[in-house]
Amino acid sequence: MHDVSIVIPTRNRIEDLRLCIESIGRQTELEDISIELLIVDDGELPENTLKYFRKVLAGMPQAELKYYRKTKPGVWLSRYEALGLVDGEILLTFDDDAELDDPLYIRRMLDTYAADKSIVGVGGIAKGLSSSRSGKLLGMLTCQMSGSPGRLSASTLAGSLLRWGETENTFETDFFHGCNMSFRRTALQDMKPYPWMTSYAVADDIYMCHLASRYGKLVINPEMKITHHESPSSRDKAGRVARATAINHYYLLNLRKAPVRNYAALLWTLSYLTGKATLKRNFNAVSGYAGGILFVLNPRKNKYREYMLD
Repeated sequence: MHDVSIVIPTRNRIEDLRLCIESIGRQTELEDISIELLIVDDGELPENTLKYFRKVLAGMPQAELKYYRKTKPGVWLSRYEALGLVDGEILLTFDDDAELDDPLYIRRMLDTYAADKSIVGVGGIAKGLSSSRSGKLLGMLTCQMSGSPGRLSASTLAGSLLRWGETENTFETDFFHGCNMSFRRTALQDMKPYPWMTSYAVADDIYMCHLASRYGKLVINPEMKITHHESPSSRDKAGRVARATAINHYYLLNLRKAPVRNYAALLWTLSYLTGKATLKRNFNAVSGYAGGILFVLNPRKNKYREYMLD
């Protein structure tokens, strides 16, 4: 049994993953903490790379590396399958392109949990999050942001995280930034292999937060800082990502048992994003958003009904 299980989903981004794991290896004040680090791979890592990662972690008092190569792709499945492969009381997950700037990140996380037993999730913030006054106003008008750092927008988008760079104290939240988030493992017992969360698991972090929040409160500790390198995605995937944005947020509203006004807000947000993509001449994205809007207007009723039931 470990105190902390670190899970890193990855796919063919060895250099990003190296920076992430090296930054974990520099964590301090963990002499009494047992840690397992599980790499969940949708690609294939060479054995010499894994050997190097084990060497990096050897400098930590009680840490071991585990490796799991999946057969079905998808970040949501990586997170879901990882639950059955780890045993830590706390599950801490990073994107493979996240780098911990603070050598006390994990120590601060554990101290935050210890300060309040009702906390079931603790997240940190990525450096550089900001938005201008006009950007915030536009975000609120288009239902991408709320007026509070810790609240989702009416359409369940997480644009309010752009306010996190202005915060100084720990605050309650509806959602985490998926590049760095942690939960009490028992709070994720309701996770399921949702069939619509296959390839592009847009909003997977918000889904995890929604499920965990049934068992306690979630908080952001702004002292826990990372750099999120945000490895670029190719433009030809923009259509699939845009469509997944619509569909995944539609089903999230279903899970949250949201009223009709929130579905209307989602349609308004998607219409704005369609117009924005049109101005940028990103017609793959335009096609994806248009298909997503049609889905929200006429969803395949009850196709995934069994997953909507508590």
